[in-house]
Amino acid sequence: MEKRLVTVKYIFEGKQLDRENEPGVLLPNNRVFVTKDFMSIYDAIETDDPNLYIVDLDVNPKDYFAEQGNDFLINLIVA
Repeated sequence: MEKRLVTVKYIFEGKQLDRENEPGVLLPNNRVFVTKDFMSIYDAIETDDPNLYIVDLDVNPKDYFAEQGNDFLINLIVA
């Protein structure tokens, strides 16, 4: 899968606020890389719009970027 730019919407405490949408990079395994407040990688849910993905923080708040080693960003860029 080629990485590509998508819009990421968040659900938190049962709410989705459009002002919190941000651009992100779609990664393999339906994960998105975002950088608005912090660099993070979250599991994302596909929508009918191929350019829109949802991160439901109520269901899975796990940030995969925070769990990786120092070389993770470099490996992500060159992959």
